[in-house]
Amino acid sequence: MPIIGVILAGGRSRRMAGPGKSGDKALAKLAGKSLFDHVLNRLAPQVDRVMVSGRSDYGSGLAVMADIPGGAEGPVAGIRAAYDRLAGDGETATAIVTTPVDCPFLPGDLVARLSGLGAAAIAEGDDHLQPAFGYWPMAVVAAHIEALERPGWLSLQRWAKICDAETVVFDQPGAFFNINSPDDLAAAELLVAGQRKNASG
Repeated sequence: MPIIGVILAGGRSRRMAGPGKSGDKALAKLAGKSLFDHVLNRLAPQVDRVMVSGRSDYGSGLAVMADIPGGAEGPVAGIRAAYDRLAGDGETATAIVTTPVDCPFLPGDLVARLSGLGAAAIAEGDDHLQPAFGYWPMAVVAAHIEALERPGWLSLQRWAKICDAETVVFDQPGAFFNINSPDDLAAAELLVAGQRKNASG
């Protein structure tokens, strides 16, 4: 049964846009490509299909899911939206895998390792838990759907605890580098330049 990737792209990008401005960091360019395209290119080969939790498909043609009013808010709302879309379409899926749109260096073995435990799982890397990178079996989501239907903010870390999610440690430095500001984007450009230099050297 398929594993469905969900790119979490519903944030307001306040730190990236700057005070008094609005924007969408999914469109921020890194090495000539949008952050959305970086994440999509890394995630798509690891899953059977990709969907977007947010406001746009960013020209990808992928299915876009808006948050469902009256339920959980924040990134975890993307899990409920994906679950409801898949269940409503009658699609049989094994699990939903989430990844944020602002982490362009996500591991190429992310899904294989998270799914290898056969249970809900989240990543740990760069010395922190990374609950936005999660493997959520459909049966587990169904068993705890009431938590997603309650109004208000529910953090991904709290959701992981509700699901008794296991933790998978990734050792690659910078794999979960999170771009929230122009300074982060500049630092990511340096990382890309270093990777290219190492590859050519």
